[in-house]
Amino acid sequence: MSRTPVPGEERPYVCGHEPRELDRLDLQGAFYADITRRALIDAGLSEGMGVLDVGCGSGDVTLLASGIVGPRGHVTGVDRDAGSVEAARARAAARGVGNVGFRVEEVDAPRDRASVDALVGRFVLMHQADPATTLAAAARVVRPGGVVAFVESYMAGLLDAPHSHPPSELYDRFVRWKCAVVRAAGADVDAGIRLRRTFLEAGLPTPALRMETRVEGGADSPIYRYFAESARSMLPMARRFGLDNVDEDEIDVLEEILRRERMAAGGVLVSWPLVCAWCRLPAA
Repeated sequence: MSRTPVPGEERPYVCGHEPRELDRLDLQGAFYADITRRALIDAGLSEGMGVLDVGCGSGDVTLLASGIVGPRGHVTGVDRDAGSVEAARARAAARGVGNVGFRVEEVDAPRDRASVDALVGRFVLMHQADPATTLAAAARVVRPGGVVAFVESYMAGLLDAPHSHPPSELYDRFVRWKCAVVRAAGADVDAGIRLRRTFLEAGLPTPALRMETRVEGGADSPIYRYFAESARSMLPMARRFGLDNVDEDEIDVLEEILRRERMAAGGVLVSWPLVCAWCRLPAA
């Protein structure tokens, strides 16, 4: 089941905003931390910068960027969900991170022009009905010569490519189910591969692009839990759109079954590919 988003509408967030989803975001943040850090550093984030992180969720990218810009820099994370913002503030306080701030705000909210050195975001444009317009509005905050860097999932990239070896029918079934849920909610499973066009349509310079993924196996890999918890978070949205061919009992054992299956086969699973895109605005 799929639907056509109405331009300008607010799309539902596929995984919801329940407390357990905030825990899943922590898993996701740790899982993709190295890929994200490399992208931000290669994009040009450096010590002393002022950064805006849009669609910050529970603050993972905000906190990651804060370590790059250091105590002389500052990172502000914004998200439309008040619960996520409160969770981000609590995480920052628990870690003793002082060079961050968080506020409840839409991605494309009006802001002071040319007020930060960098704009960043991860897994946010895929949820926008018009990502290029959203990006253009958000990028007005970046000073001349500043950086725009986004990381988006290319979920559809797994559909027609090998994503387990030896092949796992269970993993394949859930990969396809998750893509169907994301599509039904109106989000874009091709957002990563579209990033070049999104940047250009937003009036930004041609971005540098890189695709990365993780290939995981062994008993201690985090992919099993991350994949299972993602499925759990998607379940209410799946039921909303009639994609109820997966039930909670299956998800309860998904992590352990995938682990045992990969251990028995000596095999691996491939995670969603991420596309990282970044550019630097023209100097004044």
